[in-house]
Amino acid sequence: MRTPDRPSTLLRSAAAAVLLCHPLAGQAGPVRNAGFEEGRGARADIWEPAKTAGKKGVVERTGELAHGGRYSLRIRPNANNRGSNITDDPIGAGQGFPAKEFLGRRVTVSAWLAASGGATAAVAVYAIGSSGPRFVELNRESSPAGWERRSAELEIPASGIDFLVLLCLAKGTSGEALVDDVSLSLEDAAGAAPARTGETGARAGGEAVIRVDASRVVREIPRQLYGSNIEWIWDGNGIWDAGADRLEPEIVSLTRDLAPPLLRFPGGIFSDFYHWRDGIGPRARRKRTAHSPSGGESVHRFGTDEALDFARQVGGELLITVNVATGTAEEAAAWVRYVNGQGRRVTYWEVGNEIYVKDNSPHSKASTMSPEAYAERFIEFSRAMKAADPGIKVGALGEENYGNAYQSYPGWTETVLRRAAPEMDFLAVHNGYAPAIVSERGLRTDDVYRAMLAAPAQIGRSLEALSRKIARTAPEHAGRIGIAVTEWGPYFQVTSSGRWVDHAKTLASALYTAAVLKVFIEQPHMEAANAFKLVDPLYMGWIGKRGGRFVPQAGYYAAQLFTRHFGSRLVRTETSSPVFDSPAVGWVREARNVPLLDAVSSLDGSGRTLFVLVINKDLTEAVQGVVKVTGFTAGGRGVVYTLNGTSPDANTGTELFQAPGVQWARQAEFELGGRFSKGGPGEIQLQRSGIIADSRIEHRFPAHSITVFELTAK
Repeated sequence: MRTPDRPSTLLRSAAAAVLLCHPLAGQAGPVRNAGFEEGRGARADIWEPAKTAGKKGVVERTGELAHGGRYSLRIRPNANNRGSNITDDPIGAGQGFPAKEFLGRRVTVSAWLAASGGATAAVAVYAIGSSGPRFVELNRESSPAGWERRSAELEIPASGIDFLVLLCLAKGTSGEALVDDVSLSLEDAAGAAPARTGETGARAGGEAVIRVDASRVVREIPRQLYGSNIEWIWDGNGIWDAGADRLEPEIVSLTRDLAPPLLRFPGGIFSDFYHWRDGIGPRARRKRTAHSPSGGESVHRFGTDEALDFARQVGGELLITVNVATGTAEEAAAWVRYVNGQGRRVTYWEVGNEIYVKDNSPHSKASTMSPEAYAERFIEFSRAMKAADPGIKVGALGEENYGNAYQSYPGWTETVLRRAAPEMDFLAVHNGYAPAIVSERGLRTDDVYRAMLAAPAQIGRSLEALSRKIARTAPEHAGRIGIAVTEWGPYFQVTSSGRWVDHAKTLASALYTAAVLKVFIEQPHMEAANAFKLVDPLYMGWIGKRGGRFVPQAGYYAAQLFTRHFGSRLVRTETSSPVFDSPAVGWVREARNVPLLDAVSSLDGSGRTLFVLVINKDLTEAVQGVVKVTGFTAGGRGVVYTLNGTSPDANTGTELFQAPGVQWARQAEFELGGRFSKGGPGEIQLQRSGIIADSRIEHRFPAHSITVFELTAK
């Protein structure tokens, strides 16, 4: 160990300025802003640059390269940065701490370091006081390239030390030094386990490991899994601009950027009362009809041709649900001929919506039927529709749910399969909603969110059971009958008095969206899915309205990570992670040992880009993890996309539709720093940063976040 003869400018700056401005009292641990995530522009909060920094180079926070999170500290020395130790004032930044917590203990400092162009990256800890200065230093030279973790220990005397200073430095006169994820841990004289003081959210003994084997391709991922729902009512919920007699440009642009490949039309419940001929011909002559027996009316301005044009402009296609409840097989066949008569434009056709619901509501009374009756109707419809176009795919309805969800007709799916399997190409189910709150009594928002985030695993088991049911009930057809979840999404409540009714727009719901898409991707028989829904003036759209403008909600960004930043070939991924427990809420059963980290990986068509998508379901803490990649050699640098927000209930500020006589309840807020009522621009952010990539990537996954690593092969 060497000791400096005199305190340097950097030591004095860090000790004086930081010690005065950022006292330790009341904080969780000494290292603040350990990953340089907090700051404005190039300035990292808390870290105090040396007063001589401007003469000796540049100290800046950068999003171009990071080891963990989105940012790192980059130091670029120039020709004035001469010397090799702290007494020569090398360029850098630091922060200081009162010594009381450290006296008589062993300090371990660790950091991730990288350097290039002749620079040396360094992190040092100095103990200063009447007993004389003591220090330990970590160094990382420019070769070899890439991030490397370094650590060292320093014994602190029991007295005679006034404060500690932590410094990030660059030595040399050229190149750049990078520092990230700095931490301190303490051990007492008796050798007690270290107290973690710098790594936010890391769990003792709970580092997550994500193993990706890119040489093991599991299956081709159907693009149709990333679909959505659109409805005919209210001018397509805003898709059609009646005043300008055109598609709404804002929605077209947002949907094109989202790129959903499959749009289900003309609705969920509304399809069972829709007669397609009402929505064709000159728009000025189209009539107004009821949406369903339960009320509401619209003019049919957004009909078949408008929906087809919308799908074309956004780069997708339609899935059409024909009216099996109040329509006829010939009406459905005529619709097929109208749409596909000039060359196929729609491949997927679904016969009916939720005919299996029997809840005494007006629309249910007008549409429900037994599984036996539906199977006979389906056979009639399918044969008539395929006579019109033998190349289409026709789907039947299955009643499959999970957890505590009810079923009106037990045995529905088996009955329909036994009677109609030869006539169906896929089975359409709606078992992807959560948490579906039944009673609010005693619920907290964190309980509701944890239950929702536990639901995807239960949904996955339900889909696995459905695959087995198809194989068992219709074995001769099981190989060709696919599964489509034609409605799914975060769903809380439908009553205006509900305290969570509008929470489908939150960041937590975006995590759910990503986790369910992961489940769909991994299910071998899943071939299509349609989130509910694309645009909604109420509370279930990926696109909503804020201040009269259409803007994305959080779930939009989660889906966009899959449509824009994910590959077409699923590869083998295994994850070991800390876990959480969740209570039973709504349709979701109690769950134990649910992994906090969910991960799924893919390759693009060329095999030269690997994508690893990781969801951190921890609502309050980051999770430290490592991604280990085999079967793929990265080219050194990669890109990281991070979707996060200010709180689990953060949102973009979209507003519930204000209808006469409707008073929405005050919405619940997350108990720890909730931001639901503060929704607006900046509350949800999708950020891009660089990363040095190799076969092992250490990363601190922020609380309530989705992270995508995009790695390019050498």
